[in-house]
Amino acid sequence: MVASSTRELPLPATITQGGRSGWLAALVAGVILGGVTLLIPSLLPRDTAFGLLAILLGMIASVYLGYALNDGRLRAFEVEYVGMVAFTVLATIALARPSGVLLALGYLAHGLWDLVHHRRGVDTRMPWWYVPVCLGYDTVVALYVLVRF
Repeated sequence: MVASSTRELPLPATITQGGRSGWLAALVAGVILGGVTLLIPSLLPRDTAFGLLAILLGMIASVYLGYALNDGRLRAFEVEYVGMVAFTVLATIALARPSGVLLALGYLAHGLWDLVHHRRGVDTRMPWWYVPVCLGYDTVVALYVLVRF
């Protein structure tokens, strides 16, 4: 049996206060998290790192599916499932070619997908700060892919 925790994610006060400064702080947090994530592929051989980053694109797209499942509405699930499949297919094509430009475009497109979740379009319930965190993360990874591959 797994014990559940009622502890909340300890976010910096700047993020929890929300508003413009909270949004920017969450964006910066995403850039930092993306940079930390990139330490691993930076230590790997080129082809291995490319494969890892292609798999990661499909994985991060699936996070929204988790939010949709938690949301509980069929429409949210349908939209997020299509998004997950689209990004996974894009990552697979980039891996099969292999195309660094296509993989970077996949991360940039996922960043746009993040923005669509910000007060418009897709209304899957999730913490407000997740959108800017993910946007910052996707952008820094896309730039890394463009530079390295």
